[in-house]
Amino acid sequence: MKLSLRFLLLLCVYISVQAPSFAQQTLNLTVSEEAFLDKNDEIHLCTDPDWMPYEGIDKSGHYTGIMSSFHQLWSSMIGKPVVLVKTVSWEQSLEFIQQKKCDVLSSAQDIPERRDYLTVTKPYITYSLALATHPDIPFIINLSQVKDKKFVMVRDYAAIKLIRDNYPGLNIIEADSAVEGLKLVERGMAFAFIDTVPSINYQMLAHGISHLKISGVLNEQYNMSVGIRKDLPLLLSIYNKAINATSEAQRQQILNNWLSVKLEYDADYSLLWKLLAGLFIILLLSLYRYRVVHRHNRELKAVNKKLVYMSQNDQLTGLPNRYYLHEAFQEALQTYHRYQHQFSVIIMDIDHFKKVNDTYGHVIGDQVIKKIADMLSENLRDTDIVGRWGGEEFLIVCPETNNHGAKAVAEHMRRLIEDTDFGLDDLQVTASFGVTEYNEDEAVDDCIKRADMALYRAKELGRNTTIVF
Repeated sequence: MKLSLRFLLLLCVYISVQAPSFAQQTLNLTVSEEAFLDKNDEIHLCTDPDWMPYEGIDKSGHYTGIMSSFHQLWSSMIGKPVVLVKTVSWEQSLEFIQQKKCDVLSSAQDIPERRDYLTVTKPYITYSLALATHPDIPFIINLSQVKDKKFVMVRDYAAIKLIRDNYPGLNIIEADSAVEGLKLVERGMAFAFIDTVPSINYQMLAHGISHLKISGVLNEQYNMSVGIRKDLPLLLSIYNKAINATSEAQRQQILNNWLSVKLEYDADYSLLWKLLAGLFIILLLSLYRYRVVHRHNRELKAVNKKLVYMSQNDQLTGLPNRYYLHEAFQEALQTYHRYQHQFSVIIMDIDHFKKVNDTYGHVIGDQVIKKIADMLSENLRDTDIVGRWGGEEFLIVCPETNNHGAKAVAEHMRRLIEDTDFGLDDLQVTASFGVTEYNEDEAVDDCIKRADMALYRAKELGRNTTIVF
């Protein structure tokens, strides 16, 4: 006689598992992104072969886990098949992405050691890190309570850096897998194993490790992102759009389908009661932590909103930064190709700005840049997009505008700056402008380079002037 049990690894005791069904969704891709996909028949993916329930490679060599369902969904959105490149360890997957044997890491975090070869998408799942210890250990909220103990984590996981940064000097040993780490704790060779709650529960149930318990849920969280080869920025943009298009219902369906484990046991009701008791303890801990987690989630949303703003805006002026301007240029380019609506680019540079810094100091120089940024924001047309291009340079994208119209915009701003008193005694602040309009089928960089050449010519002719290329 056998008893079939389904155990939800977090809060629910029971949930039915269904094959995920996702509606086809269309992403709003740029021309460059569509061209990139046209040149690539498939996307090559590397994964952690043993990090269930998140991701793994099963005995048949198939990609499985929560991440497999997410990548199946994103593959349908992108319209390209995702092909698994098999590896034997997470360490080998990191080597393969560096060697360009795969394009994507199923899940990854942004840490300095990987930035030479890897970028990551925005997070799509967040889980708190937890501790698995012997059952006689009291509940732990902060590792500072047990900083003299020995801990174990899986080798090359980004969470190791997160813990080490927050708890310098903590004694962490690295295991080749989660099972090995749990076994080290079980044998008394380490005080606790650190991983996410679902991963710990899955590994303990799947491998029959019944002598450990979750004795603490930490404030530190693991943000799941997709790792993209650094030389594939268009693929990063495409994956971010797919993640943005993933609905909360789709996200929840995937998690519900995977955070459930079906195990077969010979009839042993004592084991059943032990497992139910364990789940009840987890439920109590989760309720205890609810208010803290809820507050942290609110704080995380506020931080994420601030990070989005900081990633798109210049810190000094508050204007869009170079990254945002590039996106604006791509949108104008897309409109041009679709409707043949002309647009122009203006590059502006403050004249003799080094003299301002040398005479009055960098604080006053920053005030001049800020004031000019405010003047541009307040006096340009609503349709114009202005941002700080770098240093004392600003770039303006003028939709629906040819050379003649863009020159009028530039001249208006040039005279306004010339007539403004910046409070610098006898030093007058002026600016030079380079103007050009987009030519059909040219690269973005070529158009910007032409505007820069016009600006250089304006400088040669004595500054405080506007030159149209």
